[in-house]
Amino acid sequence: MIRKLSTTSSFYFQLYQIVDDPSSDQIISWSKSSPNIFVVWDLKKLRRDILLKSPGVLLGRNLTEFIANLRSHGFRSVLKGFGELEFEHDDFMRGFVTKKKKMVKAFSDRVEKFDAQIKAIMCRFKAKKSSLKVDNFDQNLII
Repeated sequence: MIRKLSTTSSFYFQLYQIVDDPSSDQIISWSKSSPNIFVVWDLKKLRRDILLKSPGVLLGRNLTEFIANLRSHGFRSVLKGFGELEFEHDDFMRGFVTKKKKMVKAFSDRVEKFDAQIKAIMCRFKAKKSSLKVDNFDQNLII
């Protein structure tokens, strides 16, 4: 059973940041053949430079934990070559977080615009209401 990605999962987010980071391309990077596959090029450096130095234990502290976590999160592994592994997940893909951020920004912009429109309507409503009170007060004085 493949788990759909949770948008709030720290595991997926931390993994995405590492795979998407160009400075770690010698160790781990996106596959050129598919947008939803990443390749671990150097298992020793992955353990030494990434897993042991990453905050928390989300990804795992050693390769066994890392691979177990990947499998438990729906990733499939393929042995690529000596010291290299490929991992695939249908919903984990290059550009996903960037697209998500753009969607959130666009939504946020629309909400801000809508809020500004509501505030403008409320101001006009209050102005109209107070002008009605003044008109009513003036009419009462005339009578």
